[in-house]
Formats: sequence, C-alpha cells, structure tokens
Amino acid sequence: MMENFRKLLVILIILSPISYCFSQKTAWFVDGYHGGVYGHFPKWKTKFMIDMLKEQPNWKINLEIEPETWDSVKHYDPAALKMFTDYYAHTGKNGRIEFVNPNFAQPYCYNVSGESIIRQFFYGIAKTKEHFPDAVFTTYSCEEPCFTSSLPAILKGFGFKYGVLRNPNTCWGGYTSPFGKDLVNWIGPDGTSMIAVPRYACEGLVKESTWQTDSWTNSNEFIETCFANGIKYAVGMCFQDAGWKGGPWKNEYQPTEYALWTDYIEMVKDKVVIDDWKFTIEDVKPGLVWGAYVLQKLAQEVRISENLLVTAEKMASLNFLLNSIQWQDEQFAEAWKTLMLAQHHDCWIVPYNHLKSRKNWAEWVTIWTNASNKIAQQQIEMLPINIKKDNSNQEKSIVVFNTLGTTREEIVTVEIPSGFDIEEYSLSDLNGNNIESQVSKRNGKVFLNFKASVPGFGYSTYLIEKKKTEKKQIHCETVDNGKLKIDNRYYTIVIDPKKGGTISSIIAKEAGNIELVQEGKAFNNLRGHLYEENKFYEGADNEAKVSIIENGNLFIKIKIENSFVKNNYEQYITVYNQTPLIDFELHINWTNPKGIGAYDNDKNYRNEDYAKAFYNDEYKLHLRFPFNGIGDKLFKNAPFDVCESKLDNTIYSTWDSIKHNVILNWVDVTNNSKNFGVALFSDHTTSYLQTNDLPLGLTVQYIGKALWGRNYIPHGPTKIKYSLLPHNNDWMEAGVQAASDSWNEPLSGHLIEGIPERNTFSFMEIQGKGLELSSMTVNGNDLYVRLFNSSNNSEHPIIFKCTAQKVELVDLNGNTIAPIQMKYEKNGLHGVINIPQFGFQTIKLSQPKIL
Repeated sequence: MMENFRKLLVILIILSPISYCFSQKTAWFVDGYHGGVYGHFPKWKTKFMIDMLKEQPNWKINLEIEPETWDSVKHYDPAALKMFTDYYAHTGKNGRIEFVNPNFAQPYCYNVSGESIIRQFFYGIAKTKEHFPDAVFTTYSCEEPCFTSSLPAILKGFGFKYGVLRNPNTCWGGYTSPFGKDLVNWIGPDGTSMIAVPRYACEGLVKESTWQTDSWTNSNEFIETCFANGIKYAVGMCFQDAGWKGGPWKNEYQPTEYALWTDYIEMVKDKVVIDDWKFTIEDVKPGLVWGAYVLQKLAQEVRISENLLVTAEKMASLNFLLNSIQWQDEQFAEAWKTLMLAQHHDCWIVPYNHLKSRKNWAEWVTIWTNASNKIAQQQIEMLPINIKKDNSNQEKSIVVFNTLGTTREEIVTVEIPSGFDIEEYSLSDLNGNNIESQVSKRNGKVFLNFKASVPGFGYSTYLIEKKKTEKKQIHCETVDNGKLKIDNRYYTIVIDPKKGGTISSIIAKEAGNIELVQEGKAFNNLRGHLYEENKFYEGADNEAKVSIIENGNLFIKIKIENSFVKNNYEQYITVYNQTPLIDFELHINWTNPKGIGAYDNDKNYRNEDYAKAFYNDEYKLHLRFPFNGIGDKLFKNAPFDVCESKLDNTIYSTWDSIKHNVILNWVDVTNNSKNFGVALFSDHTTSYLQTNDLPLGLTVQYIGKALWGRNYIPHGPTKIKYSLLPHNNDWMEAGVQAASDSWNEPLSGHLIEGIPERNTFSFMEIQGKGLELSSMTVNGNDLYVRLFNSSNNSEHPIIFKCTAQKVELVDLNGNTIAPIQMKYEKNGLHGVINIPQFGFQTIKLSQPKIL
C-alpha cells in the first residue's frame, strides 16, 4: 500500500509542471506607438521601429502617428522611411503593422464639431496614403480619450469595421465608462453599430496613478481578474510614447501574445457573446481644466474658425453654382490643416508646453486659427453675385446670405463705412415694404441692424433709400427702489442694481406669464470661492451701476458694471423685439487675480493624488441661473448627437469620479412634463453646472494649480458670450439645435454698390424641422451636400433648385452607396431624404446646373 502511494506521488511531481502549463490561459497584448511630428516623434524612431520588428519576430505594432510625421521623415531620413513603407507594403494586411488612428491631429472629438471630426479623418487618411498607398484602416484605437458618441457612424463612413473604447496609459484627460467583457456592439445615437473592445467592466483605475487603467501592463492581477469575471480572451493595451526607446512593452502575465487590433477582434468575435452597448456622450468622461483662461481662449478661437470655415465653404459653393468659380481646394485644405492642428489634444491638455519653438501650444492655436480665418474670410468676401450694369443712380443695397438650408428670419448686422450717414436713409425689401432697422455705434464704427428674411441656402437683397424713418424704443422704466424693468413682446425682465445688476425676475409672456427665476434668487449672478480666504464671493453682494447703452426698434442693450474682489467686470444683456433669444456678454478685467477654486493645491501637489481642486466646478467662478420649476431634465448636444443626461448632478472632485459635464454648443433644461424649458448657448466648449440646488450654471474661471502642477492664471481679460433661449415644449419641438446652428452661423449681410442681377436666390429648401445643412463642398464639377437630422422624423422633403446628371448617396470616402430618387419639376429636383435621428448623410449632385 505504502509503495503504491510513493509511486503515485512521484507521478504527480513529474506531471505537475505540465498540469500547471496546461492550466495557464493565453492573454493578448496590443502594443504600439502614439505621437508624431507635433506631439513627439524623434528622428531615430522610424529606423528603430523597423530594426525592432526584424529583431523581435513575435512583436507587432499598432500605430497612432500623426500623418504629417511621414512628410518630415521623408525630409530628414528618406532611407528609413523607404524601408518602413516597403516593409508595410510587402507584409500587407496580414503583416505586423496596423494604422489604427489616421486622424490628422488626434483631437479629443467630443469638444469639436462633427464636421471637424470628419475632416480630421478625411485629410489624415489622404496624407497617410501619400506615403502608404496600400494602407487600410479597419480598427480605430487611440491612447488619449479621443472618443465621442457618434464615432460609429463616422468610422463606418470611412470604411472602418471595428473600434476600441479604452485608452489605458494616457488618462490624464479622462477615460470611458467600464462596460462588458471581451467585445461589445458599440451603438451610436443613430443606431449605427460596430464591434468594439471595451474598457472591461472589471478594468479599474490604477491606484497611485491618475493616468492609467489596469490593462496597461497585463499584470497577473489584471489578467486573473479578467478570467475570474468571465472574459475568455483577455487583452491589455499600451501605445507607447513615440519618444520611448524600450522596444516591445514588457508584459508581466505569461503566456501573452502580441496582437494587432484587427487580428485580435477577428479571432475573438465568433467565439464570445457580444453585448449591445448604447454608448452615450456621458460614457466619455473628460477631466480637463475647465474654466482656465488658457483653455477658454483657445476653445473660443477654435469655435470661431470652425464656424467661419464651413461658412466659407458654403459661400464658395454658391460661387461655383452661380458663377462657375473654380473651387479653391488647396486653400481650403490649408485652412483645415491649421484648424485641425488647433484641435490637437495637446493644445487642450498641455497648453503651456512648448512646441518646437519658444511658443507654447496655446500660442500656436492663435497663429493657426488666424491663418484659417484669413483664408475663410477671403472666400466669404468673394460674394457670389453679379451687379447690374446699369447703376446710373449709384444705388446701394444690402445683400444678406443664408448658409443654412431653411428659410430664416433673423436680425442681421452690417457695418456701414465711414462717410455714409445711414441715419438719413431707410431700408426696404424688393416689394417696397419698409424694413425696421436700428443703428448702433460702438468702438468708432457704425452698424445697421435689421430683421432679414432669406430663403434656404441663398440670399435676399434690401434697398437703401434716402428717407428718414420713425425711431421707436423698447419700453423700459425704473421701478421699485431703482430696479430696471424691460417690457417687450416676449418678456418682462427686472434687473436689480442693488444686487449686483443680477436679474430678479423674468416673466415669459408666451408661456402663460410664468416666472422663470426662483423667488429671492439672483439670476445671472457671478459667484466663486477664494481658497486663500475660504470664502465665496458673488456679484450680488455689491451694488452695481446699470445703464442703457442702446435702445431702438429692434433691441435694447443694458450694461452692468460691477466688481469681483477688486476685479472690475461688465455684463451686457441684449433683449430683442423680434426674437425670444436673450444675449449676454461678460468681460472681466483681471487686475487682482487671486486663487479661485475648492482649495489651495499649491502645497504638496502630487500628480498621483486622486483629489484635485480643478475638478470641482462648484467652487470655480461661475454664472448661476436659478430657474423656477425648470431643471428636472437636462439635454445637451454633442457632435452629431443630443443626449438626455442621466446624471443627478455634475459635481465631482476626484479623478476616479469624473462625470461628463461638457457643454459643446448648448444644454437645455426643462420641467418634468417637458412643456417648457430654457436652452443655454456657449461660444466655446467648457463645463456646465447642475447641482441639487442649482438647475444650471456656466463655468467662467479657475485660478490655481492643475495638471502637472502648472499654475493656471489669467493672461488677459476674460471675455465670453452666452445666450438663453426660453421656449415652449422640449428642445426638439422648439428647434433648439437649429437655433444653435443659426447662433453659430448667423446671416451674413454685405453693403454693395448697385443691385444684384439676381435680386434673390435659393439653391435648396429643406421642408420640416430638424434636418440641417452640415456642410457643402465641391470636387471637380460635382457638389457634395452633408445633412444631419436631429429630429425624430426620419423623412424630410427637400428641393434642389437645379438639374443634375445624377443624385447619389455616398460614403465619407466618396464611394457611391445608392442612387437617390428625385423627381424633376418646374422649380428643381424634388425628393425625400431618409435619415435616422442623429444620423447624417452625404449627397453627391453630379454636374449641377442652376435653373
């Protein structure tokens, strides 16, 4: 008996290593590089990668390299570039190199327009293919939180099949929500779905780090946790900084195999259960230094350029249609290049870092956006009109352009040159009807304001006649101990000078005379916490000077002068007779900037600490909007998306509790029944506030230590614009998205000598609500029209007032998807465009001819 036991024991000892080996499951690891000529890409890097691929036969690399990098490599090391391109060409799709993010400048995506994201891919893919003609783009992956909810539709439009929703080694600026196991169906707001690798539900954030998740090294603990949670094919990831020279990333867990993302997904997708994930913008959790002066300024510069450039493209398209003016492809490409560089994630996360010169990223943003704006303005000023030759009376007229696809009736402002006394003249439409107008004088310039009616994607003409008109004013009076009361068709508004010029009452007349302001609360109040004094200060604590600086037929403009801890500031409020929009401006002249935030981060600042003062918006300087009975529901737009928030509030104070609190263009708060609401528009991407006692607020300023211990201070005056749009019903019924488009892309008026040969013109007319003209461009003799649908109605009648050889639906690469059936009638091509809610489509009109 004892002898048999000894024999069994010997056998077990001999077999134990084999048994252990068979019990070990394989894990995978996705290695690669992130960076580029603007981020970081040393001159030795290209040769290093090819040498290491030859030296390490099991290594594979996924590349997220800025496409312009290859231009510079071609200049300083053409031999290395040839070796690298030859290696890729010879190994092909089944090789050991994969391009996973061809974005031109690797933007964060959630903080810029949907059109900008499309151009980042368009120009980035084209540049990559200049050097790698056989390049394929199958899986999207990134090492920064470069995500947004509408990416599935954008990626599929460029031919991508898969995605990766994690950024394990560079989470300084945020990360995605954890969800699921091996693979998920990543579902965008329009219903587009693609297979993706998630940040696993069990993939936590690393302790003693504020920039990593558990998957960055394939540690034994991480992989075993994955297996224990039912993940069959556990995979880690780290895209190394391009400046690192360590070669293959070392993995703790063994056995681990290196993989390309596409190979891994295609190996796994038929072997696991794939859960659906309706990924919303709130699954993107960005932790940037919202309210910092430097971030605020560059966000404004980017927004201005985005608006100008799409406007310029549309004006150039009008010139092509009306006058056969050749499309300036090189100029537009250059304008997009400099704008795309201003959208680079490093501009937003390390604005103070220097970039190949004494200038930092933020300073380069100013240079880049100015360059884009110059090109855009040149295209806009090439007005697509021809003047009647007979102008013996030396007539003047104003031509107003509408670059959106629906008829608009809005206030337009036109600068009047010096020497022309516009107050001696009146304005009329082409039918002789008098048009109410108002003259403004500011900064030594004269402006004419009037309400124009302009058809979809076209223009209208207004005549200037030698004739004075009666001047009227919006009713305004002083009441109740010095308060200023404004009365127009939409509101009765009361401004209280004794409470800092804040608004004490807004009665919305068209909503049944409801009060919008909580009783006893200061509305449009500036409030912030000085951490050195551990005290909140607010504008309502002071008595302000309130004055009327302009009042006329169309609007009244109020100036409020106040101070915040010895820093003077002005607020401007403009209330209109012809629109329910209320415009605001805030100018803060920083002469005594003190630390503003939750607490003093100057002492013992550690990158590794989860808690940081700049995360908590409630203590930053912010504007407060204490609405009465409004705020039960909040909606916010994102690139090609509108999301209903599921957050109880937006306040967080640690890196591991980040919430999506970003306002891109607008947020909208409504009551529970959604029969009344108010939208807030912002002139730049920043954060908004919603707390248990504050329905809505807007972040204005943070001053103090933040990322990497940098001291974020004002470098000039703070100047921001924002607007409120009270409305009946919910955001969709009220057309908030369309109103935001108009706010960002206003009617453009131009004073000209003479009268156009075509007095009025309209190229297209979108019928119904919710379908918006995102962009219009020209390629050769063909016109490309991109439309976005924010409504829950998928069918939209549309008229193109032209003929065309063909009308087709095309993808973002320009490949035909299907013909579009349109019927030619007397006034053009009629059809119905079918786009799901939050979807977009690109329509190609081959050789269009204006009727």
